[in-house]
Amino acid sequence: MNKVTYYIAALILGFSMSAQAQGARAQFKPSYAQEEVEAANEMSAVYPTQTMSQRAEVLNYRTIPNPWVTLEPTLGYISSNFTGIEGRNGSSAESVSRLQAGATVLIGRGMWQGETGLFYSPRGAQMTVGATSGGKNVYDFNLTYLDIPLMARFSWPHSSKSHFFARAGVVVGILSEAKYDVNSTIVTYGATTNYPAITGIDAKDYFNATDLRGAFGAGYDWKFSNRVGMVLQADLQESFSKINTDKFLNDLDVYNFGIIVSAGVSIKL
Repeated sequence: MNKVTYYIAALILGFSMSAQAQGARAQFKPSYAQEEVEAANEMSAVYPTQTMSQRAEVLNYRTIPNPWVTLEPTLGYISSNFTGIEGRNGSSAESVSRLQAGATVLIGRGMWQGETGLFYSPRGAQMTVGATSGGKNVYDFNLTYLDIPLMARFSWPHSSKSHFFARAGVVVGILSEAKYDVNSTIVTYGATTNYPAITGIDAKDYFNATDLRGAFGAGYDWKFSNRVGMVLQADLQESFSKINTDKFLNDLDVYNFGIIVSAGVSIKL
């Protein structure tokens, strides 16, 4: 064989290998997520007469990856109270009702996710000082915080399907406003006098600028589709350290306590 023959043979071999490589690339298909394969297998077990094309439809709807970020706007009801003052110096506290609104941001997918967000979170309590026999003052405190949760969430069986979840962590509350109303009642020689209420008194100097709370809760995420669901959840939160300054009940340590029930939507971004 001369050099021309070797050259022609090399060209033919090169074109042949190139064509095989292009054919292999054309036949390549991306793999499916494990949960989608399991879903197709479950359908085939339930419907043994199902065709291959029908089973493929279960897989083909997943044309893009399962997102890593989920947004959960929610509206909640808070039963809020102060702890640490009950029965001290003739004081008592009762819970008050508040509404909370905001959004949670979930980062991650699968069974474990990180959780943060921002919430407008009014809290407070109704505090009574003094005995009925000699008169009393009733203080209605309204503290408004901007809450930032820093939590971990565990979903079961999986965050991409309808699932139960539990979460725990801390919430950083930044005090934006603090006010109170006061109603005074004086008893003199058996006669009771109710004084006009004084409202909107500034109390921001009475409370610390931040409130670090421990938090845990549970809920259910009902999926309407692969990306959208409805969330129902309940949480319990309590302060790690006192929320009052020395200007307010300096001999007592006052803590925020709250039970929150909320509902909203979950949207995979």
